[in-house]
Amino acid sequence: MKWTLRVLLSISIAGLLLVLLMVWGGVSPRDVFATLRSLPPGVFVLALGLHVFTYCMRALRFRVLIPRRFRPGFRRTLTIAAAHNMASYLLPAKTGEASFVLYMRIHASVPGSVGLAALLVARFLDAAILCLALSSTCFYLAGEPRFAALTWLGTAGGLLVAAAGLFLVLSLRGDLIVRAVQAMLRWIRLHHFRRGEALLLKANNLVEALRSERNGRLGLGLLTSVPMWCSVFGFYALLARAMGMPDWVKIPEATFGAALGMLFNLLPVNGAAGMGTQELGWVAGFHRFLGVDSELALSTGIGVHLVQLFNIVAMGFLAHLAMGAMPRVRDFEEEAQRGVDPDPEPLTD
Repeated sequence: MKWTLRVLLSISIAGLLLVLLMVWGGVSPRDVFATLRSLPPGVFVLALGLHVFTYCMRALRFRVLIPRRFRPGFRRTLTIAAAHNMASYLLPAKTGEASFVLYMRIHASVPGSVGLAALLVARFLDAAILCLALSSTCFYLAGEPRFAALTWLGTAGGLLVAAAGLFLVLSLRGDLIVRAVQAMLRWIRLHHFRRGEALLLKANNLVEALRSERNGRLGLGLLTSVPMWCSVFGFYALLARAMGMPDWVKIPEATFGAALGMLFNLLPVNGAAGMGTQELGWVAGFHRFLGVDSELALSTGIGVHLVQLFNIVAMGFLAHLAMGAMPRVRDFEEEAQRGVDPDPEPLTD
């Protein structure tokens, strides 16, 4: 019952935010429908191709971040990544992120600590690339006469570079965060209780898994993150231009507005599917800072979000069907408890 209430509350928040934005921006559902109808089929197919490429690169990155002896095959990883992305996107406050660890454990027999470590490092890399992309656009826009009034762009760019450096350090030494949490738990003497001792044991396993990420795989993870994020920003720029953005909105401007939308979507108070919060960031980026007409910014923001949501749900639905048909793989944790050495070869589909 509590979970149902949370989902309903999340949907209500998303709907309320979206309605308030549409009323404030003077955009009607008819305007949004007209924006979607203006999208050429060829552009939609190209955008879908970019979305599929993003999923493939995300799956490839998860594979290189998982140690070889636990590594699933590419098709299995792609299926799990698509299913996880739908759960992460639709469930409120990013609670669906935990589905990756669960899906990897059930459908690929990847130990929970290993799956969680791969997910944490992937998210640190995402944050670093997003900050670098936004900082580069800030530096570019700071040199454009059109945006001379935005005197804070250079400072923001510098701060974002520092934030990117911090996230890169965390991707290298994420174990330090877990160590700090362990120290706090020991300080409050939680380890004197059975559940507290079990929690500390799991945290120690996570520390070991995070440390193993530094053994040559992090560089490959970073290399796969760059083309993945290029396709993400290409997806947004392509749809924004096709839905009526002005001609002066090039790749840097589209990246700036889309990045703010994604940052707002990361807020823990967002509603289901990020509805409302992503549009708020999109309008802030394109209208408030770049000067795009407010109605156009909001209608394109909603239109792009709906196309994105359709792709995520469609591919996620197919992925969940595929997971139900996937054959069972060996359970490494059970084998380790029985004293059986796991096969060092990667799993195949």
